[in-house]
Amino acid sequence: MTSILTADAVGKAYGTGSNRLPIIKGLTLSVEPGEFVSLVGPSGCGKTTLLMCLAGLLAPSEGEVRFKGQRVTDPPIGLSVVFQDYSRSLLPWKTNLDNILFGMRRVTGMDKAAKRDRAMEILSAVGLTGFDGHYPWQVSGGMQQRVAIARGIAAQSELLLLDEPLAAVDAQTRADMQDLLLDLAARFNQTCLLVTHDVEEAVYMADRVLVLGPRPTHVVREIEVDLPKPRDQLATREHPAFLHARHEVLALIRSMRQRTVAA
Repeated sequence: MTSILTADAVGKAYGTGSNRLPIIKGLTLSVEPGEFVSLVGPSGCGKTTLLMCLAGLLAPSEGEVRFKGQRVTDPPIGLSVVFQDYSRSLLPWKTNLDNILFGMRRVTGMDKAAKRDRAMEILSAVGLTGFDGHYPWQVSGGMQQRVAIARGIAAQSELLLLDEPLAAVDAQTRADMQDLLLDLAARFNQTCLLVTHDVEEAVYMADRVLVLGPRPTHVVREIEVDLPKPRDQLATREHPAFLHARHEVLALIRSMRQRTVAA
């Protein structure tokens, strides 16, 4: 199977000379079609910078990123990003429906009517039937994030990059949105790469967890998550495989944090 996304010895640094600050160094990873992969690591290790490089929104200082075998030099067609700050990524002067249609502007082979039907179908899938004519500022934060996720799905992207998309919602909404994302990924055959600081979320949602080291970051360990699907907020979190994977990730991050402090 050909990987849908690869990063080969990617590095990213800001500044030059004595002011040069390396954020990522020698990072290599791959994501396979249909996978749900989580990226987790110590706070400030460079997770979001890495995601921006993978999305073609930042140019790596070294190494290369490939999407479907093609080198990424700018945001490629077939790849979408859902940002943490959904309130800024949604266009406040457009309705929820029009925000989703805006995300479909590069979709080919569909006329306006077909795109509208598709957008309405996905609004229904995220539980927002009847809110298509509302503006983002007229609905709750959790509903705004559903619109942002719906826009990413509607773009018919083959890969969805998620930058801590649930960090700003309350605990119950977060659990609901985790299950919604997993359901949508399965329903629309979506490959996903999730950046999160929440270890339990990383394990709960993923087929694999990639643990990043402290800055300049690289992949320290890859952990397979052997949990049955569909996932369940109660049964999955009590499963021995979940507890084992969570312990392994937490222990690794704690060990890295302690070594950083000691240094």
